[in-house]
Amino acid sequence: MAGMGLPGLWLFLIAVVAASVALAVFGIWLANRTADRRNDGDTNTSLSPFLTTVALVYGALLGFTVVVAWEQFSSAEATVSNEASTLTTMYRQTVGMSGPKQSQLRDALRDYTMAVDAEWDSQYEGDGNEVARSAITDMYRILGNQTADEASRPLDGEFLKQLATLASDRNARFLDARPRIPGLLWVGLLFGGMLLVALMTFSRLENRRVHLLLSGSVAVLLGLLLFIVFWLDRPFGRDLGVTPAPFADALTIFDTVDRGS
Repeated sequence: MAGMGLPGLWLFLIAVVAASVALAVFGIWLANRTADRRNDGDTNTSLSPFLTTVALVYGALLGFTVVVAWEQFSSAEATVSNEASTLTTMYRQTVGMSGPKQSQLRDALRDYTMAVDAEWDSQYEGDGNEVARSAITDMYRILGNQTADEASRPLDGEFLKQLATLASDRNARFLDARPRIPGLLWVGLLFGGMLLVALMTFSRLENRRVHLLLSGSVAVLLGLLLFIVFWLDRPFGRDLGVTPAPFADALTIFDTVDRGS
C-alpha cells in the first residue's frame, strides 16, 4: 500500500463501499422491474437453496483467502522486525572491534539502515536501493580484508553470521512485498460476491426498505472484507500496515551505542 498513500487508501475504501451500495440498489431495481411480485413466495422458495449454497461456498473461499493474506502480513511484519533487530545486534557487536574496522562497519550499518527507508515505496516493483546493496557488500569486503589472526576472532565470526541473517531478511522482505493472491482467485472472489448479492436482491421481502437495507449491508460487508484482503496482500505502507518504524528505532539505538550506553 505504499504507492497509494493514506489519502489514496481512504479514497479506494470509499469507492469500494459506494460500488457495493450501488450494486445492491441496482440489483433490487432490476429485480423489481423484471420479477412478478405476485409470485414472491415461489421466488423465495426457488432461490433459497441456491442462496444457501453460494453463501457457504463463497464464505469458505473468502475465509481461506483472508487466512492466506493475514499469514503474509504477519510474515512481512516479522521479517521487518527481525531485520531491524539484526542491525542493532550487529551495531552492538562493533563495540569489541578495533578502531578502523569498527568505524567502517558502523558507517556501513548506518548507510544500510537509512537506505531502507528510501527504498520502502519501491519494494512492490522489486527495486532495491543501491546504497543498501552496496552497504552489505562493503561489510563482507571489510571482514574479508582481515589478517588470519583477526578473522579467527569469535566476535568477527558472530558478526559474519548476523550479516548473513541480515541479507536473508532483506531478500525475504522483498519476497513478502509480492502479492500472493493470484488474479484468477480475485476473479472468483469478485464474481462470487456479485452473485451472492444478486441472489439476495432477487429474493423478495414485503418491505422494500428492509430489503434494500439488508442487501446493501451484505454488499458493504463483502466489499469491506475484499478491501481488507487487498490491503493485507500488500502489507508495506507508510501510515498503515508494516511501516519502516523499526529501522528508525534502530538508528536511535545506534546513537545510544555511540554514546557508550
